[in-house]
This record gives sequence, structure tokens and C-alpha cells, in this order.
Amino acid sequence: MKTNPITKFCLPAATALFLGAGAAVAQTQNYYVNSFPPSGTQTGTAWSNTQGTTPQGCGVWYGSGIILWDGTTTDTLTNNGGNSAYIQINLADQNCSEIYICPAPNDNLWYAGNPAGVSLEDYKAIHFDILWDTANSTIPLDMFNNVDYWPADYMQSWASTNYLASSDPNTNGLEIDAAGTGNNAGEPAFIGNVDIPDTASNGWVSVTCPINPSAPGLDGACGIVLKKWISQPWGELNSPNYVYFWIANVWFEGTAAPPPPPTLQSPTAPNPGLNIFASTEGNQYYDRQEVALVASNGVSWVGNATSANPVTYSFTINSFPPSSTSSGQGEAYLILASNPSYYDTALDYNETNAVVIEVIPTTTGSQMLFTSKVNLPASETYATDGSVNYSGSPVGTWSITFTSDTNVTLTAPDNTTSSFVFTNAPYFAETQSPGSYLYLGMQANNILSMNHAVCYSRFSISGVPAAMSDNFLADTTLNTNVWYKFMTTGPSGVFVEPPGAEYWLTWSTPAGGFQLQTATSLLGSWNPASTNDIVVQGAGADYELVTTNDIPVGTPNAFFELANP
Repeated sequence: MKTNPITKFCLPAATALFLGAGAAVAQTQNYYVNSFPPSGTQTGTAWSNTQGTTPQGCGVWYGSGIILWDGTTTDTLTNNGGNSAYIQINLADQNCSEIYICPAPNDNLWYAGNPAGVSLEDYKAIHFDILWDTANSTIPLDMFNNVDYWPADYMQSWASTNYLASSDPNTNGLEIDAAGTGNNAGEPAFIGNVDIPDTASNGWVSVTCPINPSAPGLDGACGIVLKKWISQPWGELNSPNYVYFWIANVWFEGTAAPPPPPTLQSPTAPNPGLNIFASTEGNQYYDRQEVALVASNGVSWVGNATSANPVTYSFTINSFPPSSTSSGQGEAYLILASNPSYYDTALDYNETNAVVIEVIPTTTGSQMLFTSKVNLPASETYATDGSVNYSGSPVGTWSITFTSDTNVTLTAPDNTTSSFVFTNAPYFAETQSPGSYLYLGMQANNILSMNHAVCYSRFSISGVPAAMSDNFLADTTLNTNVWYKFMTTGPSGVFVEPPGAEYWLTWSTPAGGFQLQTATSLLGSWNPASTNDIVVQGAGADYELVTTNDIPVGTPNAFFELANP
């Protein structure tokens, strides 16, 4: 609750630039690291690659990884069908892989002049092409991307499904580091983490890892390091597990022009409850943002629902993003997957049997759809089993009630109902442990919904052994005894609004080196905003949730700026 009127004023970023912005980034051309050609010449010295041997310019920094030149598997994404390198990663090794890829023929990371390298802060992104070897890898691609949770049948009998994670952070997907001798000569500088896309199982795909120009250790980078780390690999069953993939066409994207300064927008009001932001767009607006119920048994209605004991799944939406009402509208969703394999980002796609409840805007209001698939792993082919329409926006309480395994009633916020018979109910009986996974989340599906949130104020399940209710408006943080969020694509954008939340301040990116500052007067003095603020790294924008901790006590005014000290 607000206790006194406070005026907030956001300085435009141009003003902030005069108060300590850095120099503009110089224009740079693309830098081509390694396309794994069969031979070449550098400074008068000829070199060549041999099938099945370490490629020129490549090697192993640490760990048990292997990289071999392959002149028979060509990258179909390049115009001339470039050659590739074949990589093996041993997941039984804690430091699974630190494989470096640099220009041929140099391969000595410890010598600054071999090769000289470039300053990565002058580049926008790292790019490479990748192809997953499904035939020889001993675990699925999704498990490689998410080592925080593996299904029980891949784990030792004494190890929990999240045992691999322990207290150390694992490397989900691949960690991309800078290979070279910059400021962090003893350890490659961290660039970012990337998942290998699901579609890499079927053909070559391009992967992009953005570069934060303010990160340390970016000078003198000659290539990249592919790192994989697992905290407690001894919990794996059938160890050692190996994964294999091809990589090709590694290059750094230069800046076509100096980036514009960030623009600070006017403040906007936050929304209470569970905020689930569309903060990433790596999958063309189809990234899933979500939480998962910790309880994974006794969640399904099958075998529990009767007319005397109805089972109801209910959620209340208190804010919905702006969205198109035509094809590709944003959605709030509830997913139930029976007898699942493992937690993953795209539960609806990967699992064999799933029910997806979608709430979407329409031209006349909003609609809840009950959709399902059975016996269709790795598929988005869903049948629409039922729906209910509502004349208002998606805001309000929506519920799904079962009075038997097959009898379903959908209820809209104005208590409009629609009933149908769900004939595929037997596929959703819990026949193993875990028996069901339940996800609550949102998907942008279009540019209008990006950097906006679906906010939930309440969720509940009644009539099942795992019955529960969570009033997000009464929570001060996400209850990790009830919900997971490690599987979401953008975890920084999934949270419960904290006490004292006042405003969102949003600015455009890139904004490397800039930070939000506050003062009681335009004349200063200026101080950094609270380090405890929630900061979401969004799609083309960053946004920070300003709280009462950022507002000086005893003053009616608070001023904000972006500054590059």
C-alpha cells in the first residue's frame, strides 16, 4: 500500500549519456572463425585437415571431449556445402567438455599472438551451425539441454531425478565462452548459454549466442569454447552416456553501425501475483514461459472424479498482454501430461499424451479451448475437444471440472459453461511415477505480446490426492515447495511480485554498461538503483521493477536515469 504521494520522473537516455555514457562502439566487419575447410594457406604456410583427426585451429581446453574433422558430412545451410567437425561429449565426466574452435592453423590459446584475436565487445553475436547425431547419442536432445532433471529410468536407484544438479549450477545446453587470452587468461570468458534446437535432430540449424559488450575478458578472443558441466554425473544410470553432434561455420557477427543509445521509457504500473513474461523470442515468439507443479502424483482427474467428488482445475488471470485477435494470438495455458518422461521446456510438444487448456483473446471477447493429443510424441497435432466463450477479456477465473473420467465442464469468468465428453480420458490415468506433470504459463505467439506478462492471482486443484491452492496475491515470492521454474525459457521473467513494487522502468537494448540510477533532484547526487530489484532481460528491451527501496525516504520526488559510469 502506498503511504505517500511520490512523483517519478524518467530522464531520457540522451540526457543520461551526457552524465557518463561511454564512447560509441566502432563499426566492425564479420569475423569468420572456422568453416573447417580441407586445406588452406596462412602467411605462406600451407596446412590441411585429415578425416577423423583434430581440425586445424581446434582442441580441448579441459575435460574428455573430442573434436574430429569430417569431410563427409557437409553443412547444408552454407552455399558451398562446407565441411564440419564431429564432437563427442562424455556426460560421465563432471567437466564434460571444454572444446575450443579457433582459426586454422593456430591452436595455442595460451599464447596471445597465436592467433592475435579480436575484441568481442565490438561484435554482436556468435553464430554456428549444428546437427545432432540422434543415432549414436545415448540420451535424447532434450535431456542434454536440461540436466537439472532426468527421468528416473536414466538415474541410479538411489539418486533423485534432480540429483545431477546438486548445489552446483549445471550447464544446460552448451555454455559458449571466448577462446583466447583476454583479461581472463586463465579461464575463457563467459559469453552465454544456448540450447541445441529440437529441429537439429532432423537437419542442420543455425544457433546464435548474443554477446554482452560489457562482459569481462572479451579482448583478444580468437574463437569459442564449447563447455558442458554436470555437478554429480555419478548419479547417471548406464554411465557413461555420450552425445554426438556436428558443428560448422563458426563466425562472429560484426556491428553494421554503432548501436543507438538506449531509450528509457515512461514508467508503467506492475501487476500483483504470479508474473509470467514473454521475455525471450528465440523460437519466433513461441518460447514457452511457465512454472511446473512440484507434485507429480495424484494430479490427474482420472480415477478420482465422480459426481459426488468433482475434480476442478481453476486459475484466475488478473492481467493479460496486448495481443492480436487473429492468427497467432497470445495465450495463457495449463498443460497436463500423463506418465511423462521428464520436465522440459516444451512439454506439450515432447510428451506422448497431453491436454492443453488455452485462454486466448477473440474478436468478440475471449475463449478457453480444451485440446488434447494421444500417442503423439514430438508433435503439436492437437484435437479441439471443447471450448467456452466469454464476452469479456481473458481476465477472470476460468475452470475445468470433471464429474467422471469423461464428463467435462468448462466455465468462463461470467459462469457461462460448456460441457462435452472426453473419450481419450484413459490415456491420462497415472500408471507410473511420476504420474502427471502440470504446467501453468503463457506463450506470446506474436510481437504484440512480447515483453508483456500473463499475471495469475490464484491457482487451485480440488478433488484429487494432490489437491492444492495457491493465492499468488498473498505470496511474497514464488513458493519453490509448490512450483518449479527451471524449465522455463526465460526464468528471470517468471516471479511473484515482491512487496513494495512501484513501477516498471523499461529501456531499449543494447545497453551494455548502462545502469539505472536514482536521485531526489535533477541536480543529483545520483546513486545506483537497488541491487535487489527484479531485472528482466527481455526481447529488445530490459525492464527493472522499481520498489520502495529505490525511492528516497522523506521526499515527494524520485528521478531516474540510465547512465554508463
